[in-house]
Amino acid sequence: MASDNGGQLQLQRLAAAPASGPVVLLLHGAMSDSRVFLPAEHGLARYLAEQGCCVYVADLRGHGDSLPALGGPQTIRMTDLLQADIPSLLEWLRSEHPDQRLFVVSHGWGGVWLAAALIRKPQLLASISGLVQFGVRRRALAGGRFTRLARRCIWGTLASIGGRFKGRIPACSMGLGSHDESVDVHTVCLAWERGEWRDLEDGFDYASALKSLAWPPSLYLAGDRDRVLGHMQDVRRFAHELGRHDAQVILLEKGRGCSRHYGHTDLLTHPQAEQDHFPLIADWLAQRQQPTHTQELFPRCSAADVEGAAYIT
Repeated sequence: MASDNGGQLQLQRLAAAPASGPVVLLLHGAMSDSRVFLPAEHGLARYLAEQGCCVYVADLRGHGDSLPALGGPQTIRMTDLLQADIPSLLEWLRSEHPDQRLFVVSHGWGGVWLAAALIRKPQLLASISGLVQFGVRRRALAGGRFTRLARRCIWGTLASIGGRFKGRIPACSMGLGSHDESVDVHTVCLAWERGEWRDLEDGFDYASALKSLAWPPSLYLAGDRDRVLGHMQDVRRFAHELGRHDAQVILLEKGRGCSRHYGHTDLLTHPQAEQDHFPLIADWLAQRQQPTHTQELFPRCSAADVEGAAYIT
């Protein structure tokens, strides 16, 4: 589909016939692409489609087969993702499915990009019935001294040096992700991770603009083995940063609703996820198709505890 500023986005549709459930957009994060939702013959996209959802899996420009491609003559900027690609996707889906509820599932930095795009264009918030966030955090403050040092050296210093030599962040060859990343996008992510949530181009203050918005119901999930990219404490911190809203924060941990330990990516790509927590996602989406109800935000919950937890608004 066409995006603003000359973008052409790959958008894959998966749906049972007929699709009785809601419309669900799946949005990847940094150093990744749509394959995180479509691994081999399983994955969240296919699972939700089998449950009756009308599923769309997107690749933002510079990712997957979307255009402009990474490494071409046109620079991939964070502004393109936030002010062109994500709004174009949401507006197109709303026009294609005006009478159906729309949900967005994000992974990693994709959830922060989505939040920033919605803060920039708050009129789009009314079209979204709920958000599901896998390992989404803005600040990276959790973990011990060694973890923080390794994060700064590898994700920050070494990746940036590689970007200066290659013209892109060589995430694949460095083992940092499944897709190389734009230097500009990486630079902005680093700045947001380490400091204030401001736009590096025009100085727009996302944190201040957020205070006047009513955020949609959201489900936040973190793997117990995700100590660097989506630590539970940082995920919870992001949920609080978005303000008071219907938010559930769930830790996926072995022995408490899950059959194994999960990290940042395999909580979406491992085959066992279809038995462990994908049903929880489907149930949450089904519940949000009903009239809204008041809940309370709770600080920590495992998959096994979600039935009896007290939530917070």
